[in-house]
Amino acid sequence: MKILSVKYNVQDTNQVRPVRNVYLCTMPLIFEKILPASRLGVWKIVEPEVSLREASRAVPEDLKVLDSYKNESRRKQWLACRSLIAEMLGGENVKVTYDEYGKPSLNGFPGHISFSHTNEYAAVLLNETCPAGLDIEKLGPRIHKVAERFLQPDELEYALQLAGMKAEGGNGNVTLSDREKTGSHPHTEILYLYWCAKEALYKFYGKPSVDLKNDIHIAAFDYFCTAQATFAARVKFPEGAKDHELQFERIGDHMLVYTISKQG
Repeated sequence: MKILSVKYNVQDTNQVRPVRNVYLCTMPLIFEKILPASRLGVWKIVEPEVSLREASRAVPEDLKVLDSYKNESRRKQWLACRSLIAEMLGGENVKVTYDEYGKPSLNGFPGHISFSHTNEYAAVLLNETCPAGLDIEKLGPRIHKVAERFLQPDELEYALQLAGMKAEGGNGNVTLSDREKTGSHPHTEILYLYWCAKEALYKFYGKPSVDLKNDIHIAAFDYFCTAQATFAARVKFPEGAKDHELQFERIGDHMLVYTISKQG
């Protein structure tokens, strides 16, 4: 089972650049991933559940698990991820399995997979040669209440600086108006980018020992002037640190971040 060649229906195929501010159509949209052995897909969830069930190519035993979910939105997100996987693998039946720590893999696919979903979008990253990690989140004010739980002090401070804001009392706290807490405010965008990046790296390794706040550090970069939408992060382990390159996309009112490569 191999990843199909990448479809470029939102940009020139001769350009090796990420898609920025993409508004997806009602069908799955596959767009460019930088590494040739990888493929990134995003599906806008607009279909009725019955259509997603048919498109998902899920095996019967997995559908039994699905039917135990009482929430329709949760079922549609589950089905949309499987539908996108089936699309990316050329209509193959989809069987997702999980290891003891919850890291997913695909039966019959020798590579690696990571996926994420919200009420509106499903995203899948396939890589034939190395682990993969991605996360997609809808922007909203809730991120401000938990930022100190997953960001180191210098990350909090830099997020404020990028957004043109100042911390009060030098403790990293900031008072935001209701308008500033919306998903369109720069500070909210940056906090979600950091959160998605750390979630993507956590999924890349799939180890519960990795701590989002203390073990993953996002290197400072100018979110608003990064032409290629790439940035760097470091993950600390007892045996040493690993450097990573990541990429982000703004898709409507959502933030998507995914791993590109492990540098060392």
